[in-house]
Amino acid sequence: MTDKEYQKFNRRYNKFINNNLPTPFWDDERQVKEYVYFYNDKSLTNNNSKLEVNQNLTDALGNIAFTSLYYPYTSKCVKYENKRQEVYIGHNHSHSFEDVVNDLYFSPKSFKISKKEEIYYSKQELEYLKRVQKYLLFIGLKDINTLEISQSRYQNKIHQKYENAFIYKFNDYALKKIMNAKRDFRLIEYYKGFKPKIYKSNEYQALIVDKNNNFKLFVEFTYDELKKYKDIKKLCNNKELKDNDKVIICHFKILEIFK
Repeated sequence: MTDKEYQKFNRRYNKFINNNLPTPFWDDERQVKEYVYFYNDKSLTNNNSKLEVNQNLTDALGNIAFTSLYYPYTSKCVKYENKRQEVYIGHNHSHSFEDVVNDLYFSPKSFKISKKEEIYYSKQELEYLKRVQKYLLFIGLKDINTLEISQSRYQNKIHQKYENAFIYKFNDYALKKIMNAKRDFRLIEYYKGFKPKIYKSNEYQALIVDKNNNFKLFVEFTYDELKKYKDIKKLCNNKELKDNDKVIICHFKILEIFK
């Protein structure tokens, strides 16, 4: 893009020239949302107003408040060095959670957050990253080894098989009962308006993971029924439920067991 073309392109932001705080702007032409503001740059001689455009509000507010987020991790890196492509596993950091997820997506096998680095993440963020990483590995996604990524990477047959399946987490106690053929259901707390249902083949399927998000089972639900907790508590260990509480039991059959 030439300087003349760049100046023409930036005219879309002229209406914000008096705004010195991040202003949401939806660009119809490019179908993107941006945060735009102008600030006085004393290093400029003719015009002190300098345009600032950010793709997200976190970066925009971080710029004016002189702060940023910090997420450390290890991942595979691909870069050009001396006109040749170099691939290595190294320590990285990002200033947005989105960038962390991006690096995880492109290096699901190599991605790692050390115990010491976990303090920079929330419990929810760590749980999200662990689940996504385990799923990407479950469907066989590999680390990238080149910047020229083939479209075949985004055409995953394993994901296609399970893409309509829910993912439910079971604790060790429940999984042990299921594996020993003593339990064949998922427990849901009762809600008003519940009606028992018989499911058709392929209508309601799920992948079951353990507490560490390891994929253990692929199941298909067959029917629901209403029971009292005392009737099934030997197969559960929910301390929040009382004997006479109503619970919904969603029965399933096992389609696959993953080692």
